[in-house]
Amino acid sequence: MSLESLLKPLRWADEQVLRQYTKQAEAWEEKGRSKYSLAHLYNLTATAANCSFMLLGDLYFALGTGILALQSLDLASNVVGQREETKTISDAIAKPSASYEITRKVSSLARLPMLVTGIGLMIKGMAHLVDYVQTKNPESAINSLYMCSFGYALIGTASSMYIKDSDPKLLEKKPLEEFNLQLQPVSARVRKK
Repeated sequence: MSLESLLKPLRWADEQVLRQYTKQAEAWEEKGRSKYSLAHLYNLTATAANCSFMLLGDLYFALGTGILALQSLDLASNVVGQREETKTISDAIAKPSASYEITRKVSSLARLPMLVTGIGLMIKGMAHLVDYVQTKNPESAINSLYMCSFGYALIGTASSMYIKDSDPKLLEKKPLEEFNLQLQPVSARVRKK
């Protein structure tokens, strides 16, 4: 089994999530707004959640700093992307800068794992909140705050990345058109004793 065949379902899942964010970005743009303003909205709320997470402790400060670096990179990418889009419209077809392309590649690799991890942390945070309501254990309330704030920081940052990379051409394709998982038998050696 090759690496390409292992990554195919992940690429398909990423594309399906991107389709949904593309629909959201198009609805936002129909109101006369830029998709980059929506990406900014997601990123800034995620940064606020991350800052509250970072204030909770030493280990969390280190984790939050890494995400804050990604959020800063994404914020800069939103600003540059909006400028590049304006320049492309006014100057016909212009090639985006190399640093902008590198940032887009990083975001396309990071966004699905960040989204899935963020959703998992939010679910775990809600479970801690339910535990707090049932048992009145203050540790559960604190854990809920940790999980939910960091989870939303990841979800918001990934959402900003997806909105920025939205592509109306994806909506023209059928959702299951590209995904064709073919199961192949794997040979295994059996040792006789």
